[in-house]
Amino acid sequence: MKHLSADVGGTFTDIVLIDTETGAMSVEKVPSSAGKSTAIVAGIEHTLTEAGLAPGDVGLFVHGFTIATNALLTRSGAHTALIVTAGLRDVLEIGDQRRADIYSLTAPQRLALVPRSQVFEVNERTDAFGETVTALSDAEIARVVAEVAATNPEAVAISLMFAHHAPGHEQAMKSALTAALPGVPVYCSSDINRQIEEYPRTNTTAIAAYVGPAVGAYINDLERGLGDIGFTAPRLYMQSDGGVGTASAILDNPAKVLLSGPAGGVIGAAELGRAMGRGDIVTFDMGGTSADFSLIEGETPRPVPAREVAGEPLRVPSLDIETISSGGGSIAAVDVGGALTVGPQSAGAVPGPASYGKGGTLPTLTDATVVLGIIGSSGALAGGLEMDVAAARTAVETHVAGPLGLTVEQAALGIVELSAAQMVEAVKSLSLARGCDVRDFSLMAFGGAGPVMAPFIARALGMRDIIVPPRPGVFAANGLLMCDVSYTGARPFAAPVADVSPDSIATALGEMRDELAQSLTRDHIAPGDQRFAFTADMRCIGQFHELSVDLNAPGTPDWWDGAAIAAAFHAAHKRVYGHADPSAEVEIVNLRCTATGVMPKAGFARRDDTTQGPAQPIGEGRMYLDHDSGFETCAIYDRAALCPGHRLSGPAIVMQSDTTTLILPGQTGTVCDLGVLTLTME
Repeated sequence: MKHLSADVGGTFTDIVLIDTETGAMSVEKVPSSAGKSTAIVAGIEHTLTEAGLAPGDVGLFVHGFTIATNALLTRSGAHTALIVTAGLRDVLEIGDQRRADIYSLTAPQRLALVPRSQVFEVNERTDAFGETVTALSDAEIARVVAEVAATNPEAVAISLMFAHHAPGHEQAMKSALTAALPGVPVYCSSDINRQIEEYPRTNTTAIAAYVGPAVGAYINDLERGLGDIGFTAPRLYMQSDGGVGTASAILDNPAKVLLSGPAGGVIGAAELGRAMGRGDIVTFDMGGTSADFSLIEGETPRPVPAREVAGEPLRVPSLDIETISSGGGSIAAVDVGGALTVGPQSAGAVPGPASYGKGGTLPTLTDATVVLGIIGSSGALAGGLEMDVAAARTAVETHVAGPLGLTVEQAALGIVELSAAQMVEAVKSLSLARGCDVRDFSLMAFGGAGPVMAPFIARALGMRDIIVPPRPGVFAANGLLMCDVSYTGARPFAAPVADVSPDSIATALGEMRDELAQSLTRDHIAPGDQRFAFTADMRCIGQFHELSVDLNAPGTPDWWDGAAIAAAFHAAHKRVYGHADPSAEVEIVNLRCTATGVMPKAGFARRDDTTQGPAQPIGEGRMYLDHDSGFETCAIYDRAALCPGHRLSGPAIVMQSDTTTLILPGQTGTVCDLGVLTLTME
């Protein structure tokens, strides 16, 4: 069976075609077209033509995209109306007590995603137990609908007080709005985020409405384009939680795809780690503008129930991914205090690094690696791109070396070392804050620039080794084909663990499981391929922050043991925060259910060819990696010519069409039967 994936980046869209029986892979890179599917459809047609296939020969298509993320980051989302209970018009303006600078008296106020002029109050009220205090009348519905319609909204969000307990008023308002505003999407907080806490629930619903029209237009455009070329395969879309969903599931809650972009690489890393027998991995996905890090522990990517995106609290499940503004295009400069900086500004694709010869004149991290001889040593790169070494040296000399009184090489190495230091801090933040010792983890590097910077990061952190996948430049797109369909449900359930009735919690979990099972069945997932997992958000009584604790499935023998569950919470608290009080009473805040529909996957092909001798370099280069040693001679290898069993000693460079891998002095690279290049310290 042939599986196809497309991963949209800021500059390029990666398209991967895999034969699940043979493991053969075809790769296509096409320029991304902002908000449009034209480039993807054309790239798919070209990929299939080159493989001698028709659109009808594809059995599955999985897509990751950044439409929702870009709309939120650039504040270019829909003209949104928000409906709230009377008295809560300022819920988004007030927000919470979190501030970027908590002691500043002049910090600018964060602008709400929906301005106050677009927030409408409705006379209704439900209490904290789900009982009606003020009924929602037909006349009140008609009044609010008329006021909202007069503003010509592109999307509407509804978040009424305590609707997570009693969604009836929200659903009645939604029905009236849908009838009065055909074609305008309406989102209820009881559907988007059915949890306690008014502000994050309201803000998450507002985000779904804000990005919804852009996501809907993109998906509908893509579905039409694929239909026009005779594409009949099921289409699935990458979600922030590492699972995939159908178009209808995404349109029901567009907030689920805000972190669609980097999630595919994390899932691919987990699958490759399982194939290699590596359970503890830090993923490192570095492109032109940013670097993404995630933690995989015990073969499982770490999920989080909430996070911030562009400063906005978002309560949808996602993978725990840290992003920093440091990529190959990050611009190096000297600030007014005479200190070297790298990023967050980026040269992007246009004009790009100075070494690309497309008009760029400012020095970037890529230009620094060109000056040091790491990139461009063997001439042309992917797409026939010739690196302009002279332009790179001029940019570094003019803007960094000259102002700092350094040689060009010293300045270039300083740029690389500062970038590596920024990434080291990101890895420390990701691991130490989660109670993990990064020295016990492997660093899996992918993306166009990941395998270049990974050796510096792993060496500084004392990590076990570095794993470089066979096709690191398109690894995130490859990971899309290793995902399962997923749905998540959450319900408030406030009770001390000691007072919990097993029957009541079993009923709540069972209702969520049945609801999510219906969603999987609607997506044609057979009952035998449906999996369910349960967790509880818990905290010490009086505490604010929660931790998630796994629960056994209701109905299994001895499934509920309150003392054991409380002990599991205290153990998690000890691991994350470094301390715990086992005598403290513990309460449950929310219950969660994750439903997984197991999909056929394109695994990693094992190679049966073996080396017939040592690896043969295709040439030699000169790299500047140390101020004392200066330029050193290094071997250059072609990745396509490496076989299982080959062993490479640093300093060396491994070239391939989608990226370059650096092997530092004192590091050794070995190739396994999966085609993976593993770097270890000698």
